Amino acid sequence: MWTTLAPLIGVVLGGLMSWLAQHSVGRASKRAARRDERLTRLIDFLSAVQEAERAVVDRYHNNLADEQWQARARQTIDRVWVTQKTIHMVCEPEVNDAAREVAFTVQKLMREGPVDTQAPQDEKVWAAVSPSRRAFLDVAHRYLR
Repeated sequence: MWTTLAPLIGVVLGGLMSWLAQHSVGRASKRAARRDERLTRLIDFLSAVQEAERAVVDRYHNNLADEQWQARARQTIDRVWVTQKTIHMVCEPEVNDAAREVAFTVQKLMREGPVDTQAPQDEKVWAAVSPSRRAFLDVAHRYLR
């Protein structure tokens, strides 16, 4: 009896081990894909923020305020908010909160300009965004570990 059961038990155990290995590999690849998607969304957001910072510098440092700049400003701030919303969908709340803070900072700068109106305005823009951007980068770094 044992001679007929031993091969059957071996086949069942081998099949179970094979299934467990495939399941484990599948879960690991799904985790890696989710991480890659999140990283892509975070990079998209940083790119949008950088583009908005350049628009603010053009406005307050290079004194651009024509219709073309206004259209660009609307597009860039819209892109900042759309990419922030994608972070809201795929990342943890703490990452989203940090992204929202950066977005609000850039939007306020776009509307009001730097508090200190002395030249050079480009440095004032970067200094105004830097704390919230740094906080976002720190939270994102911890999140992606």
